[in-house]
Amino acid sequence: MDKPVKEFDAAELTEEVAGRVQQRMPDVDSDLIRREAAISVESHADAHVVDFVGIIAERETRERLNGIAEE
Repeated sequence: MDKPVKEFDAAELTEEVAGRVQQRMPDVDSDLIRREAAISVESHADAHVVDFVGIIAERETRERLNGIAEE
């Protein structure tokens, strides 16, 4: 039997992720960070296990921002 999916507040998690990324990448525009963080968080909206969505989204956001910086 499957356990019910634990939900998370995407807007709140996006702000948390954006804040952590901003601390690690202070020279990057905060609006760009927030936009990329929202994309990362939303991509995991239907995850069955949400305990690590914030950590995963933060990593994905940093990787995308590094990719943008390299272009």
